[in-house]
Amino acid sequence: MSESTHVQKGLEGVIADTTAVSLVDGEAGRLYYRGYPVESLTSKRFAEVMHLVVFGELPDAERLDEVEEYLWVAGRLPPEVAASLRQIARHGEHPMATLQSIASLLAIEPPAISLGRSQQEEEALIVAARLPAAIATINAALQDHPEHRYPASRHYGERYLQLLHGRRPTPTEVSVFESTQILQLDHGFNASTFTARVVTSTLAPATSALSAAMGALYGPLHGAADQQALEMALEVGEPERARDFVAHCLATGRKVMGMGHREYRVVDPRSRMIRTLAQQVAREPAHVKLLDVLSAVDEAFIEQTREKRRTLRANLEFYKGVVYLALGIPKEFFTASFAAARVFGWIAHVMEQRQDNRIIRPAAHYVGPAPRESA
Repeated sequence: MSESTHVQKGLEGVIADTTAVSLVDGEAGRLYYRGYPVESLTSKRFAEVMHLVVFGELPDAERLDEVEEYLWVAGRLPPEVAASLRQIARHGEHPMATLQSIASLLAIEPPAISLGRSQQEEEALIVAARLPAAIATINAALQDHPEHRYPASRHYGERYLQLLHGRRPTPTEVSVFESTQILQLDHGFNASTFTARVVTSTLAPATSALSAAMGALYGPLHGAADQQALEMALEVGEPERARDFVAHCLATGRKVMGMGHREYRVVDPRSRMIRTLAQQVAREPAHVKLLDVLSAVDEAFIEQTREKRRTLRANLEFYKGVVYLALGIPKEFFTASFAAARVFGWIAHVMEQRQDNRIIRPAAHYVGPAPRESA
């Protein structure tokens, strides 16, 4: 390569492939799944929008029942898998590390019914269907109590929360949870999705691609920003401290977690919606205070960066922790709950990559020593 070779760090702005799954319009601050604006989808059931993302169209009532039944049947963990998961979880690692370590094994002992259009898609859908029970099992192991009985509900969001808490959630809790999960289904070629496509391009099993994607999502510059943003709010403590906190971050180069997104030049549309959802469920004084702290940090950041060449605004992760916390999801399980939604987007991209596959193998600009004589 010549000395003038331009390296686009982080592949920013590089168009690596095509996709029909989602459109991120960063200039206008819009997000579309299969052509539908995400704002028009958050009032639907999670399984409806999941079907849209994976299969390309919204299901009719009969197909929706079939999808919900599949997720319920496939969602049970085989006893041996549950036992292995409990053993791994008790080592005390972060839930995301535990999930990644066992993700490929979640597809063993497939259910009697199927939904996938190919063996690879079916195995991936089994992993996705079993993530809620896997997450609940990890939580029970860490809390040192037995898992709750597998719920009879075919409603995905209701079953998810009941697996965690052992009680039937309220309709508002289910609605807010499913809306939050819908907002996280897909988002272009984000780091975890691109990871899944890279692994898929080698013709590795779909389950391996999902495991690798979970590893990418675990990073604090990606999915784990949800836990980090909440912990930041706990550190700030009071809304009155937000201005000084932001000023200190800007002066020292510390990241304000959950602030900014590479794709958006304006406000992340998911951030507006997730803030509204947080306001709906934040009823306990501690949760209201956390929301007030985050709002104050948000306002202080906008004020203190107004003159910057590129303005940064809150992204999906910024307010999401308040929603999850108000729904009784421990902060260590925020990113795992994110994965339980994004896994369906990963599946859509895995299957899209397989349709017209070419191994993803970019070139590198070498900057090491010039060729030498043999050692």
